[in-house]
Amino acid sequence: MYSINKHCFKEFRIAPGHRANYAILCNPEFKEKQWGMKYSPANDYSREYKILPLFSHPQIPVRYEEGKDVMYKDGQSVLIQNYLIMTHFEGEDVVEYYKKKGLPDQHEIGHVIQYFSNATLPLHHMHSKGYIHCDIKPGHLILNPVTGTMALIDLECTIKIGEIICGMSKEYASPEQKEMIRLLRNGESEKAVLKKVRMNAASDLYSVGLIFYRAITGKLWQDGAIPPKEINKDIPEKLNKVIVGLLEENPDNRIQTAEAMKAELEAV
Repeated sequence: MYSINKHCFKEFRIAPGHRANYAILCNPEFKEKQWGMKYSPANDYSREYKILPLFSHPQIPVRYEEGKDVMYKDGQSVLIQNYLIMTHFEGEDVVEYYKKKGLPDQHEIGHVIQYFSNATLPLHHMHSKGYIHCDIKPGHLILNPVTGTMALIDLECTIKIGEIICGMSKEYASPEQKEMIRLLRNGESEKAVLKKVRMNAASDLYSVGLIFYRAITGKLWQDGAIPPKEINKDIPEKLNKVIVGLLEENPDNRIQTAEAMKAELEAV
């Protein structure tokens, strides 16, 4: 048994590709699988702790506690960890789900459409508050196939629309995120960069498009930008257009809002 500041968990779980470790708390005073804990000796979670109360949506975590304390294993101290406790969502990242399940066929594509349509709900809520997630990748969209819902987690890079980004996952970043980082690394001031590059809801939707593409084709868009229907013949033409519309390089030509994305998916 492990514990941090009297919060107990059974497994030391390391998530590959993530900066934080994760555990489900099993304190007797909590409901089963009610709270999850991110913990790391290096990362500070105070920013995410402040961001989470800005949103109130069943598919976005609610915060419980944040701090820094010693982690114990069976009563023996191990090391000091930063931690953040928030709502636990049952499920797994959608790309891993379809790696195991296999390439979606004609029947399963209907479920994929429902899942990504559902993912637009927390996105719309966030965007309507004037914020963008800025770090959407498979591990941050948690699919529960039993309920058909997708939770949007890990908000530590969330910014107000129009601000300078504070982090990204390169593989799932939008072209404008990459351009912003390039300009900053070339020594341009934040003020000068913001005159050239503006982040908005379409930036998040590009990242969602990359995940959608990978889930439904098993491939990375970056490896060839092949229309999804050419890889998976069961993809309807209307869905093909939606995914390609999310992946437009120019954000002005992209599907602009989560509401628009949802409406287009419902019309497939």
